[in-house]
Amino acid sequence: MTPVEILTSVVCVMAFVGYVACLSHLLWLTIAATAGLGFYLSRYVPFTPESLIYWGGAAGLLLAALLCLWFLPAKTPPAGKPRRQTKEPQVVIDGTNVMYWDGEADLGTLRAVVDLIKAKGLTPFVFLDASSRHHLGDTSLDEKGFSKALGLRRDSVMVCPARTEADAFILKFAREKSLPVVSNDRFGDRAQQAKGLKLIKGGIAGGKPILHGI
Repeated sequence: MTPVEILTSVVCVMAFVGYVACLSHLLWLTIAATAGLGFYLSRYVPFTPESLIYWGGAAGLLLAALLCLWFLPAKTPPAGKPRRQTKEPQVVIDGTNVMYWDGEADLGTLRAVVDLIKAKGLTPFVFLDASSRHHLGDTSLDEKGFSKALGLRRDSVMVCPARTEADAFILKFAREKSLPVVSNDRFGDRAQQAKGLKLIKGGIAGGKPILHGI
């Protein structure tokens, strides 16, 4: 292949990738623009047996782009922001703190608190330190495993990245959404971030969870 042919191929591939990206971000606007361009070009290149190969090629490329879009992974929001949107009252749970409310780390304790909060008509968002799985003695636990064990949707649970503190994610999310935080942690080392936030304390009494101020 000559340099011109190589350059032409590269430009065509880049244009195709760019078109798929436009479909991914602005699907209907891109389709509308494509339809408008097709209508405009049809005035100069009418549908005739001679032009059929060009129109067929364009239709094939559009179909290929849509197929590529179909197989693209779904977009996810930035870390630290659970994805679920709800009109129900919401509350943030410091999962790593809560699972110690009955002494040793116990996922059952956290589940009981989650169930109590849901019974009160609230939507819980649980944040956990990456080390939580080690505290529980099950290193295979991930967000999917935690959400299943807690009876929550996958997008209502966040396991924070390794070598980070869940407190930073908890306080940032709670402040942005103006949500109360269920935790016995005073967040003394992050007093400025915690200032003004409603903290809901709790514990386990008689094998049942109790919450103060909710």
